[in-house]
Amino acid sequence: MGSMRVTLLMVMTLCWGCDSMVGEPPPKHGPVSAATAKAAPTASSGTVQPASEAGAATATASASAAPPMPPLADRGQLVPLDVPGFDAAVVAVPAAAKPPWPLVIATHGNYDRPGWQCEVWHQTLAARAFVLCPRGIPRPDSPRADDTRFHYRSNEVLERELDAGIAALGIRYAAHLAEGPILYTGFSLGAIMGVKIAARQPKRFPWLILVEGGHDAWTAARVKAFAEGGGKRILFACGQKGCQLAAKRAARKLEAAGVSTRIELSPGLGHSYGGPISKLVRNNLAWVLEGDERWDLPEP
Repeated sequence: MGSMRVTLLMVMTLCWGCDSMVGEPPPKHGPVSAATAKAAPTASSGTVQPASEAGAATATASASAAPPMPPLADRGQLVPLDVPGFDAAVVAVPAAAKPPWPLVIATHGNYDRPGWQCEVWHQTLAARAFVLCPRGIPRPDSPRADDTRFHYRSNEVLERELDAGIAALGIRYAAHLAEGPILYTGFSLGAIMGVKIAARQPKRFPWLILVEGGHDAWTAARVKAFAEGGGKRILFACGQKGCQLAAKRAARKLEAAGVSTRIELSPGLGHSYGGPISKLVRNNLAWVLEGDERWDLPEP
């Protein structure tokens, strides 16, 4: 699977000038990244906890005496984030709505770049959430030395990269990051691996948006683990008829276990995630995240 099948025209349409547009940092095997996040312990398997419970309780008890929230650095930009033990991630920093902002994970496909996903999701969400885009590892068959592409070694390694990235983001943006569960999104390879990660951490990732992938990975054991562990809703977004048919098979199993699903198709689009697909996703965000009052979603 992966995005190797995306045509040159589609890549140019979606990502023309991506590097200069999103400010994506070079991987650590190249020049040193501008970000200098401090090393952080691995995040727990629970939800995002950027502040201590004691601190939160104190703030609630004496809200009138609480100091004003500090300005948000890099507001509205796509910036590098150093992730201990891994190559730098890309973060889309929110600019709209009011803090604290919830968190979205955006994982890319095979032969992709993290900045591409961050750019699309930053626009889809109208800059109303933090978007963390893990880099993965370089592909040796990248087009050129100055055009490195990436993939993920395995779902287990990606899960550790996510843990470290969430912890690093929580340190850097502690005052502005909302506590609570995380929306996981994945395209192609990122969607496939996300199913396995979410089945292990359904409380942390109760909502999934899976674009052109992740439908065949729903074994009976993973369906059971996700449903019984707190999984809530899954949106399958497809640009190909085969994806839609496979998503329907997965949806039947998930619905039988109590997980709500939706399937959206952009006919004839192909194996892609931008343009019409991102519009379909945006139109369904309110359904995916229904009941979570942390979100101030854009109009469809």
